[in-house]
Amino acid sequence: MSIDSPDVTEYSSIPDQGVVTGIGYVRIPAPDLHGLAEFYKSTFGMQQIGALLDHAIILNVGKTIEEAITNRTPRLILDRRMKSNQQYAPNDNNCWTFMARGIEHVVQRAQKNGATITMQPYSTVPQTGMVAGKFRDPAGNHIDLIEIGTDTPERLNLTSPGK
Repeated sequence: MSIDSPDVTEYSSIPDQGVVTGIGYVRIPAPDLHGLAEFYKSTFGMQQIGALLDHAIILNVGKTIEEAITNRTPRLILDRRMKSNQQYAPNDNNCWTFMARGIEHVVQRAQKNGATITMQPYSTVPQTGMVAGKFRDPAGNHIDLIEIGTDTPERLNLTSPGK
């Protein structure tokens, strides 16, 4: 298997040997647990669907709590025990990427709710149909937003021109 031509059939056809079935959750540092939860609720339309003792809040996307609970997308866990990554530059450390539709509106809402915009939405490599934007949430975490036109093998496995 190469990066230019990924072949995952060998790994996707062996369920009796154990397989990864998806991403369960993303855990983000939250020194102000409840304040950051409010930021993600008001910016991304998330709902609180759970909590872990007194150190973490579990969120997911949905118009109602019931919809958020049944939504199979990865959950967001805000955890006050984690150390912030805010001392790092945008590409130096962890970054959390959220898929979006209407990315310009999400970035505006994030800024209104206390985020610092580090990159206004822009069109990335033209062949991908992707638009990206970046901000730091109120806790200083690096957050990327991506809006994708179409996920096709041609768009997801770009090569340098002439290859």
